[in-house]
Amino acid sequence: MKKWKLPWASNSEDFFGVYDNALTKEECEILINQFEKSNQVNWGYTETGYQPEVKKCRQLTCYFSKGDNISNIVASSLVFYLDKYKKKYSSLDHSSLWKYYDGYSFQKYEDETQGYIAWHTEQSKSRPERIMAWMFYLNDAKSGTEFMHFPTINAKRGRLVIWPAAWTHTHRGAPNKSLKYIITGWISFLE
Repeated sequence: MKKWKLPWASNSEDFFGVYDNALTKEECEILINQFEKSNQVNWGYTETGYQPEVKKCRQLTCYFSKGDNISNIVASSLVFYLDKYKKKYSSLDHSSLWKYYDGYSFQKYEDETQGYIAWHTEQSKSRPERIMAWMFYLNDAKSGTEFMHFPTINAKRGRLVIWPAAWTHTHRGAPNKSLKYIITGWISFLE
């Protein structure tokens, strides 16, 4: 049987942005210290509430609009690398206006009993405005993020990953084998 190629499928782009050293070792340590000192840390939850069979972690909900130390460190790096991502994928200039979403999540997975184990996407019926997701890894963990149609991205201290929020990038936490800290959020269309 003869193989054929779609004329418009000239490349196999995955639409990931992976940026190592997006945060310095010192910034990662500051962020982890801020998490550990916070009295606002709770059990992690999903859009439908606390479901430890789906997602089990300790979580701090953060907001860029608060302008706290965590947000200042994260926003500075995120804005810089979003600009790099947008230059690589210039078609983003031809969509509706978008910006990083104000709320984001700081999460701690302590051991193999914890993780975001359910396959999911960041865009959903209740969150159609989400167009991309982003995640910082704050430590070198023996796990990462597993994508259904792409290779697993390993957790590496200071690494930032940006990817589309849609069904094409269905993912879950790779089986957790050690302590892992992440900060994650979304890029959304402006309302």
